[in-house]
Amino acid sequence: MTEAHSKFNNVAKASLVCGLLGVLFPIVAGLGARIGVWSYMVGALLVPVGLLSALSAVILGVVAMLRLRKVGGRLVVSAHGAGVGLLMCLYLGSQALAMQLAPRIHNISTDIEDPPAFTLAPTLRPESSNPLAYDSERIGPIQREAYPDLGPLVVSVVRNELHGRVKRVLEEMGMTVTRDDPAAGEIEAVATTFWFGFKDDLVVRLRAVEDGTRMDVRSVSRVGIGDVNANANRIREVIKRVQAA
Repeated sequence: MTEAHSKFNNVAKASLVCGLLGVLFPIVAGLGARIGVWSYMVGALLVPVGLLSALSAVILGVVAMLRLRKVGGRLVVSAHGAGVGLLMCLYLGSQALAMQLAPRIHNISTDIEDPPAFTLAPTLRPESSNPLAYDSERIGPIQREAYPDLGPLVVSVVRNELHGRVKRVLEEMGMTVTRDDPAAGEIEAVATTFWFGFKDDLVVRLRAVEDGTRMDVRSVSRVGIGDVNANANRIREVIKRVQAA
């Protein structure tokens, strides 16, 4: 093996290592935050490190492939490193873009003027959590523009029957029901995300109306300025499942 072969084989190996680190950093960042090894802020700082590592894998891999091709070397390792790095760059880049495009709100309600109130959630949330108050004048216009489809659901069944259906749906979605009050027509639950273990509080309010029962849902993130549409998507899923149940 010539000196050029050896040199750029090492570059190819470095590319593969950087690519694997680009995968490992985001996984470890989320896992560590979820099990409490570090705060979500520390985990969030490790994700860009993974992106930089993945980008390095692409650059080193391309350089190694171009040079090894000239000297007749094998391209497999460098191609794998560049490929892994490129996939992670695309994935993490798409997540970063989604964060930029999503509205910077984390408190979503199907009733903007009279959002469902939390009773138990204030006692469960750490002091550093986002405030639970829904500012209709500030959040309302942003929510209407971002999620014009979100609104109350009216189901032609009595409230007690719908209450049981809603509770089952929340449990089927993997949420932890923290408060179940059929008399008040209210259910509170906590949703925990798979990555990072972020906790969001959710409340469902059921009110009897002329055509049956009106269901309003509100979902609030405990941390973060925005939620990358997580709360709106969760509310949509609750509505969809209740309708299908």
